[in-house]
Amino acid sequence: MPVVALLCSLLWTLTACEKQQAAAEVPLSSKLETNEWRAPACKDDKDCTAVVIRREVFTNHPALNDAIRTQLLEQLQGNGEAAESPANTSFAQLAQNFIAEAAKVSDMSVAHWQMNGEAEKLARHGNLLTVAINTYTYSGGAHGMPVTHWLNWDLAQDKRVILNDIIEPGQEGAFWNLARDEHEQWLQAQKADADFRSSWPFQHSEDFQLTEKGVVLLYGVYTLAPYSSGEVELTVPHAKLEGVVRKAYLVAKIGSGE
Repeated sequence: MPVVALLCSLLWTLTACEKQQAAAEVPLSSKLETNEWRAPACKDDKDCTAVVIRREVFTNHPALNDAIRTQLLEQLQGNGEAAESPANTSFAQLAQNFIAEAAKVSDMSVAHWQMNGEAEKLARHGNLLTVAINTYTYSGGAHGMPVTHWLNWDLAQDKRVILNDIIEPGQEGAFWNLARDEHEQWLQAQKADADFRSSWPFQHSEDFQLTEKGVVLLYGVYTLAPYSSGEVELTVPHAKLEGVVRKAYLVAKIGSGE
């Protein structure tokens, strides 16, 4: 066989193998872990301070589990904002502190404090796993504070994937212009007036997930709208993302080897 033909044959084989390896899905299994803590002498679960943590624990993925644990602790300690040294805090310690704080004001308020945390698989496309991390804290007042963040994880490379990782270099501005267009459409659907638009301007979000429709951006309460509006999701459709989002992260191409 001529040398050129041999080299071409080897190159084709290597390319085919690389595509197969890129498309191969990493096995994934998990179990649900639940922990509950309640105030001492609690007779009725509905009438006492309680902390409930439910999280999906993934087999043979310690780095992923650590990332989920850290995110849960940050949300529970800081209502969604980064907390101080979450790695040095356990769920049990967090729960005991919360229950103790509630006991200090029990004589002044009949409200029963609640703290809930949940982490579970939201979606998977190829080796990109999205985990929804939801927390809710109520410590009196009109309502509690729900917080949701989406954690994206590359199972093959065993690392977190952030929004900038999926955008083509130099296309960040183009991506956010597309997101702003979707926000404008959302405002029109809400029949938002000038006051609303002024009070709740467009913002960037680091929370995203890939879907069959496109890239979905998540906005928590009090971000694009008041509490009563709940969380807001904006979807930038696939048709507009060619050349803006890396091909490897366009859902239609994930697992196809392209």
